[in-house]
Formats: sequence, structure tokens, C-alpha cells
Amino acid sequence: MLNIDLRPEYVISIHGFLLSNSFITSVVVVLILSLFSFWFYLHVNDHKHIFVNAIRIIIYELLKLTDAVTRSRKLSKKILPLIATFFIFIITANLFELVPGFLGSFYIETEDIRISLLRSPNSDLTTTLALAIISVAAIQLFSIQALGIKGYLKRFINLTNPIKFILGFFELISETVKVLSFSFRLFGNIFAGEVLLLVIAFLIPYIIPLPFMILEVFVGTIQAFIFSVLTLTFIRTSTIKHLDQNHSKEVVAT
Repeated sequence: MLNIDLRPEYVISIHGFLLSNSFITSVVVVLILSLFSFWFYLHVNDHKHIFVNAIRIIIYELLKLTDAVTRSRKLSKKILPLIATFFIFIITANLFELVPGFLGSFYIETEDIRISLLRSPNSDLTTTLALAIISVAAIQLFSIQALGIKGYLKRFINLTNPIKFILGFFELISETVKVLSFSFRLFGNIFAGEVLLLVIAFLIPYIIPLPFMILEVFVGTIQAFIFSVLTLTFIRTSTIKHLDQNHSKEVVAT
């Protein structure tokens, strides 16, 4: 019987701590990426290896994208590790569900239902919420670093005139809503795609699901890109005054 639930299913208990199938998949994804990163570190000087060169190209393209938004190589170098981590983790987690044998192949069967041992991390709202909180927290940290504590607080509390005070209030609401916007956008798209694949595979398990899997590759990649670029854009806008001042000083100096 096909079991679809918005909530993740708890499949393991370790010393009273319940672990969900989405958490287990997250751990698997992190381990795979960690091992791959270690392998890349050992072979970083091998300029003839096709996979090493492919990773270099991906990193370089992400740096170019970051430069295009920030217009500051100094800020780009600070942001790139965060943006690249978001992109690589999300796209790996999104595409992991397309691996043959992933969805529904490993399960625990109870008297009533069959519970899958693996589930796409981004189809669990707790995972996307955690990513959103990290993203918004990073935006605030970069803003504080660029503007200073006083300049950062002026974004939200400005008593110089009523209009700026109201704008600051809306700015505070905007920063809070970003958490919900980030998390629900990613969760909704990935959960819907996983449900679609499960239903199609359950009804017609051969050949027909292939076009939908190709569509999920596209959707998973786009969602990883959108999450990363939105984080990058918000960091840029939260530090824009500081960057513009530095740019003005450089123009005057020349």
C-alpha cells in the first residue's frame, strides 16, 4: 500500500532519540559529500583528472555568479563557501531520490503500514526550515559585519522621522518572513515532486515514470539554484550601503 504523509516517519530510536527517514537520508548525503570532498582534497593538484577539473569549473562558475551579484571579489570570497555549500547539498539531496531503488525500496513493515527508510531531506519541512534559518542568520551576520552594530540596527529602528521608522518596521517583518519563504518554497516543490514520482511508480512502474524523473532533475537543480541565488542576493542588499561607500572611495581615489 502506498503511504504518503507530510510528516517524516520515525524509523529508528537511539537512546530515546527518534530519528526520521529524512534525517537518515540527510546524514547519508552529508557523508557522501564529505568523502567526495576528502577525495577532491587528495587529488586537487591532479590537473588531468576529469572529475577534479569538473569540480574546479563548478567552483569557478559559482564564483563568477557571486561576483556578478556582489560586484566585490572580497565579499564574494567570504560568501562563496556558504553559497556553494547550499547549492551542492540541496542539489545532491534533491537528486538522491532519483537513484534507482531509493524511493520505497528500503522499508520497515508494521501491522498497518509500510514505512520507507529513506526520504528526500528537502521533502521534510524541518530540513528546509533549518536551511532557511541558517541562510537568514548568515544574511544578518554579513550585514552586521558590513554595517557595524549601529548601522545594522538602523535598518530596523530609525527614529529620525516617522517614515523611516515605519520602513524599519516593515524591514524587520521582511527579514522574519524570509525564513518561511525559503523553507516553504523548497519544501513545497520537492515534496510535490516526490509524491508525483511515488504515485506514478506505484500505478505504472515501468517506462512511464522516466519523463517525470527527467523533469525532477530539472526541478531539483532549479530549486537549489534559486535558494542559493536568493541567499546571495539578500546578502548583497543587506550590505549594499557599505559596498557602495567603498566603491565611491575607490572612484574618488582614481
